[in-house]
Amino acid sequence: MKKEVYYTRMNTGSLENPNISFRKNTGKETIVKIISEIPIAEGSFGKIFDTVIEKGGHQKRFIVKKYFNYTPDLPKYNYMVKESTQRAFHNYILAKNAGLKVFPTFRISEDGESILMTTGFSENQTCVGSNGGLNLSTLEQLPIEEIENLDKFLTDFFAEGLKAAQKGIDVFRDVFFFILSNDVPTKIDFVIGDLDNLKKVEPTKNLARKNTEQIKISLIDFCDHNVAHIAPNFAETFLKRVEYYYKQSVNSVNSSGLK
Repeated sequence: MKKEVYYTRMNTGSLENPNISFRKNTGKETIVKIISEIPIAEGSFGKIFDTVIEKGGHQKRFIVKKYFNYTPDLPKYNYMVKESTQRAFHNYILAKNAGLKVFPTFRISEDGESILMTTGFSENQTCVGSNGGLNLSTLEQLPIEEIENLDKFLTDFFAEGLKAAQKGIDVFRDVFFFILSNDVPTKIDFVIGDLDNLKKVEPTKNLARKNTEQIKISLIDFCDHNVAHIAPNFAETFLKRVEYYYKQSVNSVNSSGLK
């Protein structure tokens, strides 16, 4: 059974500069034409647009994150826009090289102020964040009442935190996106999609514990904003499974060989 999705696309009309060059981590540049864009979320560093681009006569859906000066009353900090964008691009390369679960496309614009990335949206799936800014409610969709692959998802998700720690990567709770099928019962997956808050540090057991804790908090936040809290109370089941796999993950950290 498929859930009804109310999220619809709107055309933006004429765009000021529809042709933009984006560079991938290998250095290759590609010029794309922006056909339409819809603002869907805003964070501390930038605004997120659900975007349709055209390249080689073919149209495809992507996400574009446009970075901004988060202290607009202090224009002297405008230089930080490019710094924030470059940091996210650098962090993507760091996470990708570490073998972490990232989107296949993540490119920086020629002006150094925006990122083009793979979208988590399609006819068959929806993408939500882990900090509540983009959730099923804001997308006008019903909350989750059942997750078909919950145990495997939680196992893989907590394992990602340990893997990151073993590579010396410190993750924060809001770096994760959750990909939800539009079928019922829901199938769920995750990806490291918000690359603003990663950093390279020494791989230690304390880092692994911190990553594990951040993943747990991310899951609790996800539950608060996307999981049904009415009877039958799936939220209660979800949080009990989170706690179980969190304890399993702590055991894995303690036996990981990290110092």
